[in-house]
Amino acid sequence: MENPAEEIKQVIQLLCTAASPDIQKATVERYFCIDAGFRHPLCTVTSGYRSRDEILGIYQWYRILSPKVSITTTSVMYDADQARIIADSTQLFHIRWNILPPAPARLITHIQLREIDGKHYISLQEDWYHPDDFMNLLVPLITPLIRAGLRAGTVSSNVLASIFQVVFGWWRPGAGQIMHNVDGLGHPGDRHD
Repeated sequence: MENPAEEIKQVIQLLCTAASPDIQKATVERYFCIDAGFRHPLCTVTSGYRSRDEILGIYQWYRILSPKVSITTTSVMYDADQARIIADSTQLFHIRWNILPPAPARLITHIQLREIDGKHYISLQEDWYHPDDFMNLLVPLITPLIRAGLRAGTVSSNVLASIFQVVFGWWRPGAGQIMHNVDGLGHPGDRHD
């Protein structure tokens, strides 16, 4: 890529929704380093000799599993100093033969770049999903149960924090010395008379 901030949306589109396996293969070979690494909740590729071929295999399986994929990248943050991109995308991934309708899943992708002869290539791709978004890709009907479990985790965290603060005095606000204006920064709502 000559201009990663501008080109990455098209690269993501080609990787995920290429019209043919030849276009997808050409995209991986054109934009990934030959020794690129890849991390995803379901698989990983360690950077090494010809590891790019393993990444291609993952993308090929992705399209075999879901011949109907759509992805929209809504936000791209490019840090030229750190040679990295953070992309925020939403995808519809419908597993072949699945009778359930697809549901949207939000995906955050971290891309580490390497510059070679004035062009930028992907040296590492890392994908992150929230558990409920990830379940939307696989079995959308279970997503409400995942969300209920996440909500239960929130409620139990708050109940247990209250119990341990009251019973043991652990991590209780106001129980120790209070620091005001740490590094000159106050808290929202603080009065500055």
